[in-house]
Amino acid sequence: MASADITKRVIADTMKALMEEKPLSKISVGNIVEHCGINRNSFYYHFKDKYDLINWIFYTEITQTLNREDILAASSWTLIEGTLAFLYENKSFYRNALSVSGQNSFAEYFIDLLKMLVKTRTASMFEEDEDKDFVATFFADAFVAAVFRWLTDGAKMPPEKMVALIRKAATGGAMRLIEEGDIVIDPST
Repeated sequence: MASADITKRVIADTMKALMEEKPLSKISVGNIVEHCGINRNSFYYHFKDKYDLINWIFYTEITQTLNREDILAASSWTLIEGTLAFLYENKSFYRNALSVSGQNSFAEYFIDLLKMLVKTRTASMFEEDEDKDFVATFFADAFVAAVFRWLTDGAKMPPEKMVALIRKAATGGAMRLIEEGDIVIDPST
């Protein structure tokens, strides 16, 4: 592992340890560098701010988790379950990370990343880019809201149960609307 990667990992491990002790809003860059024994310049060489660090932690760890061939080649539901299982294993860290919103926050980053994932998974469903954007945003917003609530409430139900409920809501709700005649499927549109 390169020296820069080692330093990033030390900073990330320090941040995770600090977030076990106190809320993200109470952690400063000064706390981070003091706990890992580096200077501020070293921190800022690798990260813009503490939010950039959290986003890097998430991206690095979720990529390692979800980049396995069995998950990448699997259904969207398996991808969702893999994501939720990862978040469940790290629920105290991510619950703390989600407690702060606004520019550069993890919540903003998570939503953007999720929209990109949903968009790639739903791209073949619609021909118009406008439709793809709407569908990706719709599902990402719904999923993010459900996951936020699940995590901030302590992720009391296991990921498998959460995925089953999301799946039931998505597929069951759509089927019910179709059965009631509220939605007419026109294959020509």
